Amino acid sequence: MNNSSFEELRKELLKEVYALGEEITKSEGFAVKFNKLIEYCTFSLMEGEDNFFGLFTMQMKRNINYNTLSPLATTVSLSHFILHFNPTIFLQCSLKEMRALIKHEIYHIMFGHLKRHRELRKKYSESVVNLALDISINQYIENLPSWSCSIKEVSLSYNVDLEYEESAEYYAEKIQNAIEKLIKDSGTEISKEVFNKSEPETEYVLDIEKAHDIWTQENYDFNMEHISELTKKTVENAKRGKVPISIEKAINLLNKRAEISWNDYLKRALGTMPSGYKKTITRKDRRQPNRLDLRGRLSNHLVQIIIAIDISGSITDKEIDKIMIEVLNIVKNYKSEITIIECDNIIRRVYKVKNKKDVKAKLETKGGTAFSPVFEYIHNNKLANYLLIYFTDGVGEDELTVKPINYKTLWVLTGKEENLSLKNPHGEIKKLSNKPTIKNDVNIAIEAMKEITKDWAAAANQYI
Repeated sequence: MNNSSFEELRKELLKEVYALGEEITKSEGFAVKFNKLIEYCTFSLMEGEDNFFGLFTMQMKRNINYNTLSPLATTVSLSHFILHFNPTIFLQCSLKEMRALIKHEIYHIMFGHLKRHRELRKKYSESVVNLALDISINQYIENLPSWSCSIKEVSLSYNVDLEYEESAEYYAEKIQNAIEKLIKDSGTEISKEVFNKSEPETEYVLDIEKAHDIWTQENYDFNMEHISELTKKTVENAKRGKVPISIEKAINLLNKRAEISWNDYLKRALGTMPSGYKKTITRKDRRQPNRLDLRGRLSNHLVQIIIAIDISGSITDKEIDKIMIEVLNIVKNYKSEITIIECDNIIRRVYKVKNKKDVKAKLETKGGTAFSPVFEYIHNNKLANYLLIYFTDGVGEDELTVKPINYKTLWVLTGKEENLSLKNPHGEIKKLSNKPTIKNDVNIAIEAMKEITKDWAAAANQYI
């Protein structure tokens, strides 16, 4: 099939859709011809840098779905990703636009947007989330239909400066702040129509609020671990083709050993922390059960954490603020007691926090860096049951002047240094892989796929 034959088939199928509507699903002939059109579109992706997307698409199943309000959407089965085509919209596109829409869906998969969509919806509206997800990947795709959202258009629409090659989380926060400013300045709500775009030559209008509606339907309750494993297998097969620049770094790091991020370590450590005991009159003393005047003991499930911050280093107030948000989010399901210690060459301040509002602006000091004062404070105050998280750029003493007595120590390196200056850190060292600065989507994709192994079962080329 050549391009002219493709265009003739596209127009023929579009006429059938207009004539029969959803009744077209009962036509086996239409399904066969539509599948032929998609096959040509898939094989046309096998050229040049699009080769990766062609091989990826060949491992996906297909489904004609009139219920999706976008031209193309993605769900997951046990063994495959599934492309859902709404022929009424999809057939209005040219071959180049169809290829771009397929790449758009694959980028959603590669950057873990099914999971991140779920998390972002906890903070922002559906419209803001969908807009942020789409513009974060559309910047890497050429020939998208003109109804597709772009960073430039969103910047102009909301009077906000948006950087390129940033994450969906970055765009969601920026767009939300811009909307709130517009509402404050005008005193009125922002119409939902601001989000929506239409192509002048078509009847389709993009409803950004429903752009990914298929991801929120009850029958598509995604298992995120399963999606991750399926992505790894599909990528391993597809990387035999030529890889686009925007994701080639992710593919090059497939066989590298994964690192445990500091917050994953924290979650694991909390589950094994000594909880201590508290006296109770509801339980007898185990050693002397006949002594009713003696109180028994119950486990005291209080998570005790010290967060030490090297205030001589390069860490900023904004970084500390975001670090605390992550820490407080992790321990929110635990009864916790969090103490902040700020230290350069001496301890400058110690205080308790219960929420983000309790975090104080960092003191401005000119002292050097010493780690020992924190461990001396722990020793002098008998804080042996505490977990210590020490945020530092890593440059300080070679040896501690006091042996640590605290339960565990986690060193989190916030700067460019790869190593801690201590010869014996008496704990684990983690690079701030979840550093509270906005990372671009390519880096997020890299982290999401570090654990890929070489052994996998090749997915068969199956189609619906």
